[in-house]
Amino acid sequence: MKTVKRLAALILASIMVLALAACGSSASSSGSNGGNSSATGDGKVYKITVGGTVPDEHPISQGLFKFKEVAEEMSNGRLDVEVYDNNTLGGSRELVEAVQSGDIQMCETSQSTFASFTDELMSVGLPFLFKNREAAYSFFDSDVGQQLADAVLKDTGVRVMGYFENGVRQLTNSKHAVVTPTDMKGLKIRVMESPIYIEMFTEMGANPMPMSFSELYTALQQGTVDGQDNPYAIVCTNAFYEVQKYMTDLSHTFDVTCLSMNNDFYESLPDDLKDVVDQAAAEAVKLERQKSIDSEQDYIKKIQDAGTNMTFLTDEQRSAFKDSCSGTYDFFKTKYNPSVTLDTVMAEAQKVNAAN
Repeated sequence: MKTVKRLAALILASIMVLALAACGSSASSSGSNGGNSSATGDGKVYKITVGGTVPDEHPISQGLFKFKEVAEEMSNGRLDVEVYDNNTLGGSRELVEAVQSGDIQMCETSQSTFASFTDELMSVGLPFLFKNREAAYSFFDSDVGQQLADAVLKDTGVRVMGYFENGVRQLTNSKHAVVTPTDMKGLKIRVMESPIYIEMFTEMGANPMPMSFSELYTALQQGTVDGQDNPYAIVCTNAFYEVQKYMTDLSHTFDVTCLSMNNDFYESLPDDLKDVVDQAAAEAVKLERQKSIDSEQDYIKKIQDAGTNMTFLTDEQRSAFKDSCSGTYDFFKTKYNPSVTLDTVMAEAQKVNAAN
């Protein structure tokens, strides 16, 4: 009888040891990568949280959804991507900070937001740098575009996976039509939180007011600011035309948006999943840019149909605005000294402008 009891005790002890070992293995798996992966079958599932700033229908959000689709499909479910757009996880600056800290793995945000973290992308926000969007695409897909991404990574720990188009920026306001720089005088214009944009609109004659994008609609509605500058897609998908009577196709800057990832997370991925993430980012960029092109005329029509007074500038009229803010380049040279120099950026911009 004692032998039977001893045998039962040994069996029970063995079961407990196996159970504890299993628990320890599970805890170890869930604890790796800061809780962003879990054991499933013979591999890990890596969770990627992506923060965005624009509504579902915007081309940028469509690009994020494309990233999710391709990443999950190509990885056979080993990448689990969740997209939270429309400022659900915070504004642009909060998203970059969250990616830096690893609280989330990815985000999209305008290059101007990086001005709070690095000088390296500020030069591409200079006024009238690119002849058209095709020239801008060529620039950002060039070796210089990669140099900028490498410099951002070195400064911030954030890896730029690709360059989306946020659109060519236009001007809206609630006071009067803007046809010449003189018409800008006295207008309170919300600008992105970047010294370059503040200087640019100051030189144009406006009263620039830096403000988070998430606060903009209410500020326009309440008259805290008279106007703002954003691409057609942003004006349309955020219904700024509801509180803005006038719009001018100023086309002063091509607004690039960076698809970005926490570099520590990227480096933690197996090599095959790094390849998947790279390919998913490339597919997302391709789709997002095409949707930006395809949807622009529809956005313009919707804005016009809402009763907005549209002003389409001639080349000569636009040149007057370009001349009025040309000092922004000298301002940049005086204030900033990025590793990717303005001369390098300007040389490549001139090259792509000539080719497009």
